[in-house]
Amino acid sequence: MRPDVAPAIYLDHNATTPIHLLVREAMSLALDLRGNPSSIHAEGRRSREAVERARAQVAALIGAATEEIVFTSGGTEACNLALSERPGAVVTSGMEHPSVLGAAAGRERLVPVGPDGRIDPDAVAHALGGAAICALQWANHEVGNLNPVQKVGRLCRAAGVPLFSDAVQAAGKVRVDVSEVEVDLLALSAHKIFGPKGVGALFVRRGCALGLVLRGGHQEKGRRPGTENLSGIVGMGAACDLARSELVTRGDTVSRLARRFEAGLLALGARCHGDRERRVSGTVNVAFDGVAGDALVQALDLEGICASTGAACTSGSVAASPVLLAMGMPEQAAREAVRFSLGPGNTEDEIDRVLQLMPALVERIRRHET
Repeated sequence: MRPDVAPAIYLDHNATTPIHLLVREAMSLALDLRGNPSSIHAEGRRSREAVERARAQVAALIGAATEEIVFTSGGTEACNLALSERPGAVVTSGMEHPSVLGAAAGRERLVPVGPDGRIDPDAVAHALGGAAICALQWANHEVGNLNPVQKVGRLCRAAGVPLFSDAVQAAGKVRVDVSEVEVDLLALSAHKIFGPKGVGALFVRRGCALGLVLRGGHQEKGRRPGTENLSGIVGMGAACDLARSELVTRGDTVSRLARRFEAGLLALGARCHGDRERRVSGTVNVAFDGVAGDALVQALDLEGICASTGAACTSGSVAASPVLLAMGMPEQAAREAVRFSLGPGNTEDEIDRVLQLMPALVERIRRHET
């Protein structure tokens, strides 16, 4: 970034969020806990109490029972844990996160996706026969679409097929309550809700069978062995507490900014991707004709503006977005997409600054590429 450019404007919250100050403070205190949570002495018991307190905080965010929460190293491990050891077809869509499609590779049964990214519950119902599990994300990581998880949950329950939902991009942004939706497994990640990287959780409804990704220990009631990431887990608990208390105010702030930003981009000639009627707050996926998405992201970066071309797990790839391809978009058009994802710390001045810079950046890239 040039020295004359203002501090970075961070519009990549779907990739990761900055750690909240209160989360940082909770983690700092946890670093002073010396004991292993599995040790039975006093120091170990203090560490165990911190883990269980965080487990209760995570459970409260999604309306689960405390014992239904399994801590993992993040959303990717949670997704793999949910889908492991389940021989048979996985009903899913091409819009899922790479961690889901990777775990389901070779046994996926893909349902069709509309041009706006909508998934028809009837198509899911038609595909459930003989399936081992259905995997449908709560909110999409690239275009922000909110899927009809509640209706699909009822269909899965009627068919006797467990439902897994990747809620990594939904929790903390919209209401996610497993007591209201017939979902059997659900993935969460701390660093999407202003918590630390490298820690996540899997909700496992009572009575739902769970395979293993790792072996060799008794931790997490034998469901996920390995010494717990104590400070990370405490940080995730604190982040979930904050998300639960600030859900409405965060959502209102981000939604207002995102609408302002999207309207400004459309006025500049951008095209918008995804379901504009049913979408998680903060995600704005757009493209300018004739402008490669990676080139625009690089140009923005030189101006101190952080955005991405898609999922952080695949943003280093030169391939077109699998999400947009699943929506039927031509490959060249899919390569033009840029994902902006806003957070509650963004301001109207920042949005106006990006909109002010955008015409010149777009024109410069078009001149270079023609």
